[in-house]
Amino acid sequence: MATTFLLDRDSWDLCLTTTGDIAVASEPYSQSQDVASECRLFRGEAWYDAARGVPYFEQVLGRFQPIQVFKRLLAEAAARVPGVENVRVVLALGESRELAGQVQFDTAAGAQVVAL
Repeated sequence: MATTFLLDRDSWDLCLTTTGDIAVASEPYSQSQDVASECRLFRGEAWYDAARGVPYFEQVLGRFQPIQVFKRLLAEAAARVPGVENVRVVLALGESRELAGQVQFDTAAGAQVVAL
């Protein structure tokens, strides 16, 4: 597995250890964080691999389409994370048209996890 830096849940910025080093996340938390990062990534935003990411501008934002399309795109993004299996996306539309939900998955080690 690749090393994943630990990110602060509120600012999504790097965390430091008590000795001032960059903190590293361990499994299954690291996979949860990586799935959340994949789902937040806009296609073209990763300068090292512009093909990665969810096509928010091209297929999601401002488009009228079944919610299943968005769920599929999130599931595909989550499945790109090593060790992630059986991805389930649960979404709900609120009264003010805000979309909420979570990405659930199993790890290759058998843990059931919810992405951050």
